[in-house]
Amino acid sequence: MKLKVSEVLRAAPGSLLQGPAQAVLSGVSIDSRRTSPGELFVPLTGNNCDGHLFIRDAFNNGAQASFVRQGHPLLGQLLACGTDKALIAVADPLQALGEVARWWRKQFQIPVVAITGSNGKTTTKEMLWQITSIRLAALKNPGNWNNLIGLPLSLLQLHEGHQVGIMEMGMSERGEIQRLAEISAPHIAVITNIGPAHLEQLKTIDNIMAAKGELFAALGAADIAVVNRDDERVMVLAQKTRARILSFGTREGDIRGELVQIYDSGETVFNLDIMGKQDVVTLAPPGGIFLSNALAAAAVAHALNMRMEEIKQGLEAFRPIPGRMEIIRVDGITIINDSYNANPISMEASLKLLSAAKQKHRTIAVLGDMLELGEHSPGYHREVGRATARCGIDFLFVYGQFSASVAEGARADGMSAQHVFTFDRQEVLREKLRDEVHEGDWVLVKGSRAMKMEQIVEFLQRKAEAG
Repeated sequence: MKLKVSEVLRAAPGSLLQGPAQAVLSGVSIDSRRTSPGELFVPLTGNNCDGHLFIRDAFNNGAQASFVRQGHPLLGQLLACGTDKALIAVADPLQALGEVARWWRKQFQIPVVAITGSNGKTTTKEMLWQITSIRLAALKNPGNWNNLIGLPLSLLQLHEGHQVGIMEMGMSERGEIQRLAEISAPHIAVITNIGPAHLEQLKTIDNIMAAKGELFAALGAADIAVVNRDDERVMVLAQKTRARILSFGTREGDIRGELVQIYDSGETVFNLDIMGKQDVVTLAPPGGIFLSNALAAAAVAHALNMRMEEIKQGLEAFRPIPGRMEIIRVDGITIINDSYNANPISMEASLKLLSAAKQKHRTIAVLGDMLELGEHSPGYHREVGRATARCGIDFLFVYGQFSASVAEGARADGMSAQHVFTFDRQEVLREKLRDEVHEGDWVLVKGSRAMKMEQIVEFLQRKAEAG
């Protein structure tokens, strides 16, 4: 990135308090410890830390410029340092970061794809990137850089060689998706699905639907809304957008996928139909659970003029991201590592995947709390217990504040009380697993990020390797 301080001032209105306006910036950083020479430092303020305390450190590490919030108590001290580094006063450094990214994105006349949804947005993003990278230079936001910090930082990585941008968008409150769309100016947008997530902040499914709908609302008449025909709420939102509709679904849509077979290994074969043109696609394990995401990625790829053979090649090359429906086989034990996060939709999908192994293997679900569901938490956790019982899972290990609710639901739907175990300490759960997990078992490990369920996965791997 080559961006003059004067251009930063044009993008994000502010005042240059000191330093040269013609200085050229080579990048943007929000961490003074990782700031590289020539970068713009953005001091963000969180619950536990104020980035303004580290502006001097950023300058010492080579930063050429820094934002500073207007009227900040440290402003006088920073000006007294007499440095030749640029100091730019803005109303809000986070807002200014977004405006700089918005200005930078406008310098590139390439299509940007925006992907949001309650579940599957990261998988859809990775699948689409796998497809488009066959022929196009595609930028994607790394990891979960999908919020008001991560998405701008991702867009600021755009350069002349890129031909398409693929941006995942997350949110926890109304207005976030609208702001992310303002920054990224997408030409193509997809909402994977709408379900109960972030209820603690948004309170109702209708509010979640409205928040996700901000993406379709941001599109113009020349843009494309990629619509999931299998999700009624997404279909309602599609009726309100000005954009052209391109639909996908397992039963009907412009892009359709008909399931053919799921093998014991987890490989999934389906017939892909794109506007009447068909081919057979095999998804790597556990492909069945990713079918809707594959159709969403195929639909967007089609909108980007990718060919059928490229879409097939990209989908077949996709492998699950670590911690997201990742299949780990170690010394006779099969672990479904879905420890990255959890909500009611993804919990049910993961349990159905585990259930598919029951015909030939003993199945064990190790579940942690689903967080951010607010007052609805006990009910949603009871429903997870019911789903576990309905799926015929052999053993249930539940960890966290709502473990009793999950256990109650499982027993209510007929699961033997002798096969249901609750824990409030993870180390006790791990010791119980040491005795109960045996060769040939399939074990699902899933919970919200804060529950640190990946530690259980690591424990099971060590146990299996030790014999």
